[in-house]
Amino acid sequence: MDKRIIVSSDHAGFELKEGIKVFLEDNGYQVDDVGTDSTDPVDYPVFTYKAAEKISSGEYNRGIVFCGTGQGDAIVANKLPGVRAALCWDMFSAELSRSHNDSNILVLGGWMLGKKLALEIVRVWLNTPFSGGRHRRRLQQLKDIEMKSCLRRRMVYDISLPIYPGMMVWPGDPTVSIDSINSIADGDSSNVSLLHIGSHTATHVDAPIHFIKNASGVDSISPDALMGPARLIQLPEAKQINRSLLENFNLKGVSRLLIGTGNSALLKKEQVDTGYAYITEDAAGYLVELGIKSLGIDYLSIEEYKKEGHPVHNTLLGAGIIIIEGLFLSDVPPGDYELLCLPLKIKGGDAAPARVFLREV
Repeated sequence: MDKRIIVSSDHAGFELKEGIKVFLEDNGYQVDDVGTDSTDPVDYPVFTYKAAEKISSGEYNRGIVFCGTGQGDAIVANKLPGVRAALCWDMFSAELSRSHNDSNILVLGGWMLGKKLALEIVRVWLNTPFSGGRHRRRLQQLKDIEMKSCLRRRMVYDISLPIYPGMMVWPGDPTVSIDSINSIADGDSSNVSLLHIGSHTATHVDAPIHFIKNASGVDSISPDALMGPARLIQLPEAKQINRSLLENFNLKGVSRLLIGTGNSALLKKEQVDTGYAYITEDAAGYLVELGIKSLGIDYLSIEEYKKEGHPVHNTLLGAGIIIIEGLFLSDVPPGDYELLCLPLKIKGGDAAPARVFLREV
């Protein structure tokens, strides 16, 4: 039996949590507490999420969370896949939550329960096994509902550029050619083409090794940097995207940032327009301070044209921030999305063309 258990609380559940922790430890449980650590007012979703995420990920099998009534904690915890959080107010509800529902998080209200009753609820909850049988079938139905909800399609924006002969490339980069090797029209059994493109063609991802000596290549980029919640801001009139401009937005907690400008219209040209909007050095430093994982913009370079020393690229890539260039963002409203960026896995590559999508959340 796994004797580890994760706990959390807000200020209203803190004192009850502290009492239950002593009981758990006295009974041989390893208790890991993700907060809060006092009765000072806090927001319960922050701490409930920390505990529930560890259950959802499989790191822990059981958890107990505490707030004032327990209602808020139960709502938060049950938002996460795989979590079955039960708000219990007596021994009977605790027993059935385990035997019928195989609950993996117990929710207790610090305002609603005395310590003695809470201890008995915890004791019953810990010692009651899942009874299986018809309840196993019903749990599978719950999982099916959860899966359907996760896979429900929302609006998806394809923000990547097509690759074709004659398209715009960065000055000095290889031009694009697509040559037919096999052709059904010529009697071959299939169509096969030879692509001749540079690694920075169209929509692409820059790896740290693009500017940082002996750094990692595109094949070593963590998928976490390129897939997950992302914020898109639109700055259609901007030419220099500096720190003061970015400070107008609430970017705290943003991991993946995309910036749309008037550049998207320039991507339709056949030659690079050197007057494109770009990120300034102080903005790059600010983004490093924010701790973002990836930054995307709607042109073939994120930096001012022919900027000596390439300070923006060096600052971002040197801090491990992955750069996505050549995004087409003019048709996408600003807001929060799910980013899906899939670069080619070129071993040791300095960059790679990518297919990039934004999905509404």
